[in-house]
Amino acid sequence: MDMICERDVIAAVGEADELIIREAVRTKASRRELRLALAFTRGAAHAGAEAYGRLPGRMKRLVDLLTVASAGFAPPGNAAGRTNPPEAGHHAA
Repeated sequence: MDMICERDVIAAVGEADELIIREAVRTKASRRELRLALAFTRGAAHAGAEAYGRLPGRMKRLVDLLTVASAGFAPPGNAAGRTNPPEAGHHAA
């Protein structure tokens, strides 16, 4: 089985938090599984909890990680170097 690497994950989701990328690689998913999980997160099947429930554990984990990455989750100081903008009305002293 041809397991995914960081480059594969970045190519699939674009810029993402380093932790999400590492965790996706840790699933030891194949490139085929990565494509299927990505299609699941972007497709009509994503809406169905029943379809999600039928996925094997590794695929559920990968779908969860890709969903977070696709949503643009970026904690302060993430791998992309972005930080959360200050809240409206709050200014640095």
